[in-house]
Amino acid sequence: MTNVELMKFALRLFMAGIFLTQVSACGTSQKKRDEASLRLRIGTSLFAQGQYPGALRELLAAENLDPENEIIQNNLGLTYFMREKYDLASEHLLKALDLKPSYSEARNNYGRVLIEVEKYDLAVVELKKVVADLTYDDPVKAWVNLGLAYFRKGDFKEAKEMFLTGIRVNRNHCLGQTMYGRSLFELADFKNAAQALDNAVLICRPLKFEEPYYYSGLSYYKLGRTSTAVARMEEILSLYPKGQFAKKARSALKSMK
Repeated sequence: MTNVELMKFALRLFMAGIFLTQVSACGTSQKKRDEASLRLRIGTSLFAQGQYPGALRELLAAENLDPENEIIQNNLGLTYFMREKYDLASEHLLKALDLKPSYSEARNNYGRVLIEVEKYDLAVVELKKVVADLTYDDPVKAWVNLGLAYFRKGDFKEAKEMFLTGIRVNRNHCLGQTMYGRSLFELADFKNAAQALDNAVLICRPLKFEEPYYYSGLSYYKLGRTSTAVARMEEILSLYPKGQFAKKARSALKSMK
């Protein structure tokens, strides 16, 4: 039963003079909401730990108890996104926005899903709404996602500006710094790309994020600084021998040496 249906039901009971039953119904509803809140906290904690199956179980249980809770819908969308179930992610994020149109966090997440399913123009529309919301408390995420939409479209100049705006908000944003450097690389501005990607290497090191190492190396190679480029590729193989860029680094080293 939705909150609207519950209110109508309680009103009918009140009009029939069964006030005590109405109180009991409201008490039961509050109990469900309290349990839903607990399940939401547990599910969100599991999500933060990367335990997505457990997070999904808890969040689905929370939704069953309180289906009109926009935060539950948002977190379900995020969890499905991490499981690469983009249709289900969109469904829950859109429901969160239907429940609360001003919910910029859900809109930002929906924009990220649109990027993943290659609906870049739609993503730009949604993400521009988020960056226009001056009350949104984590704008760097929206600027970086907006930059990512332009980057995936192949509009590297516009992407660069979006990433730059994001890292002006938070210079320690790993993905923002990396993608800013990558945009410069795609624009053949290799000197500034190398500098930006070196910054990203330092920022991203605690997160064990390999991408800036690789593109830093390529930038130095384009600048003719082969020894520095080789050092970067060897660093990838030393730090992340089984990482996603290891094979690319080995291939690059063959070309550089």
